[in-house]
Amino acid sequence: MRYQTKLLITAGLLLAMSLSAAALAYWGVTRSHSYLTRSRISHEQLERQLQLSRHSQQLFKAWTDTLLTGMTDRPLGAAYLNKVIDSDLAALQTLTERELAIVGEDERKAESAELARLTQIRQEFQRTLDQLGEVEQLRSRGRPDVAWQRLTDLLKGGIDQKLNELIEVGVADETAEVIRIDADAAQLLGRLERISQIHAVLAILATLALVMLLLRGLRAPLAELLRGTSKLAEGDLSHRIAISGHDEFADLGRSFNRMAGDLQAQKTALQDAHANLETLVEERTEELHLANESLRQIDETRRGFFADISHELRTPLTVIRGEGEIALRGPNKRVTEYKRSIERIVEQAKHLSVLVNDLLFIARQGAGAARLNMQPIDLGELLQKVCGDAKVIAHGKDVEVAFVNGAHGIVRGDPARLRQLFLVLLDNAVRYSKSKGAVRVEIGGADGEVRVRVSDRGIGIPPEELDGIFERFRRGGNASAMNEEGLGLGLPVAKAIVEAHKGRIEMASRPGEGTTVTVALPAAAAEAKA
Repeated sequence: MRYQTKLLITAGLLLAMSLSAAALAYWGVTRSHSYLTRSRISHEQLERQLQLSRHSQQLFKAWTDTLLTGMTDRPLGAAYLNKVIDSDLAALQTLTERELAIVGEDERKAESAELARLTQIRQEFQRTLDQLGEVEQLRSRGRPDVAWQRLTDLLKGGIDQKLNELIEVGVADETAEVIRIDADAAQLLGRLERISQIHAVLAILATLALVMLLLRGLRAPLAELLRGTSKLAEGDLSHRIAISGHDEFADLGRSFNRMAGDLQAQKTALQDAHANLETLVEERTEELHLANESLRQIDETRRGFFADISHELRTPLTVIRGEGEIALRGPNKRVTEYKRSIERIVEQAKHLSVLVNDLLFIARQGAGAARLNMQPIDLGELLQKVCGDAKVIAHGKDVEVAFVNGAHGIVRGDPARLRQLFLVLLDNAVRYSKSKGAVRVEIGGADGEVRVRVSDRGIGIPPEELDGIFERFRRGGNASAMNEEGLGLGLPVAKAIVEAHKGRIEMASRPGEGTTVTVALPAAAAEAKA
């Protein structure tokens, strides 16, 4: 299984755990909100029931005091309490209807019974008021003795006994409901706490297991790659990297082995030529000297190449290994921290792959073995698209990118490599241009060639650095001072692409005035005639 697939599976599992945690939290919040609403309504109902009991007692006392004292006018207190009791009953009915709308089927019957009891309370309250009203009418009609006897009978018979019983039942029911809802809410919170703890433990264990499995698979191939690059950098071209599996590291190992084989074959061929020259030393002294000099330069290039690649590969590989060790070091970390380490590993692995591909292309082009997908290409259309991409890069620096299509340039080439070539040139032109600068791209044709000129008004290149500008891992001093990013591989790759297409690349520059890069490629018609 490829490491990209493993990382995607790991990210998917981490995402699933995160989503499950979010779902659990959402469910808990929803349930808690429901219980909180129920509890608030129940407490309000209980408070209203208690107020109703207190107000009814105050009202009947006011009525009886009025009748017993013989006052002709009904006191203001009784009228006010009557309105308050109506308000209490209306509030209780509204709260009960709200509760009925949110309870489940198993509690609807009890809530419906509460509505029925409120109706009975209202009826009993009205009946009692009617009886007290009859007593008042008897007294107001000049029959105080009859009124007094009627009031005495009502008081002995417990005029508000049934009403009080209904109110007391309501208070008892609401008290029990408040206790039950509070207990259910406490039980839910306890259950949520236990579930959250179990989920957190499972997430931590699963993350640790996934990270350990990934690191176990990373250590061996990384160590083998480091050992192989060290051997090749030391000049041991016979060393081969052990390959197992079909993942990205296996592909990288096969690429390294092919590169080492190509270099070993070249070195062997040069050594054979050197041996043959030794037999003709007296007759071809000058040829032997040139061959030795060529061998020395190639050997220096080889050593520099492997030293550079060893250095550049060691940095991302060290980062990958360091991120893995950091993820396993210390106490348990959050899921986001493990995810960040994995994303960093993927980023460095992609950077490593791009770096190796560019170096392999340069090496193969130097050996005359570059692989290209040749086909007819309208260079004007390709440059139009590349300039569109470059405008996105230039937008952040306030640099204008202009394209001038002066000819219908058809060439035979690899679209992907040619796009990479012009992106490198445009990226450099934008990167080292001054703010509010301009980059101009022109295409034209002459002498069987299609020529593309990329000009900028940037910082320019000193004359003493122009000769080595296409060397690997080499950057100008003013370029490094202006922008610390970059490995010095862009222009070497661009030159390798141009040479692989049998073209040429030239650069002219003046410090502080800008740089112009000219790329000349054989026109398709001219190539066909040849």
